[in-house]
Amino acid sequence: MTEEMIKSITEAEAQAAETKRLAEEKAARISGEATASAARTEKSSEDVCKAYRETQIKIARAEAETRYHAALATAEKQAREYCAEILKNSDDSVSEIVGRIISGDR
Repeated sequence: MTEEMIKSITEAEAQAAETKRLAEEKAARISGEATASAARTEKSSEDVCKAYRETQIKIARAEAETRYHAALATAEKQAREYCAEILKNSDDSVSEIVGRIISGDR
């Protein structure tokens, strides 16, 4: 009976050692898969962020270009209006100067 108990304990220890070995292998495999998955996720996230950044830069440049052209058009319109007003008001002064030159009154 003692031999049977020792044999049973020895078999249980061997089985426990095998179970532990299998569990350690499985844990190592799962850890490796998790590490690989994390690396893939990191790479994917980097790619997504890079694409998002490039898209946002393109949008910002397009918006800046639109604003630039709008500001340029507004400034050009204001400059033309200002020039027209100045030229309109200069007609009287030019006529007076030309009249003085022609009549000899300097």
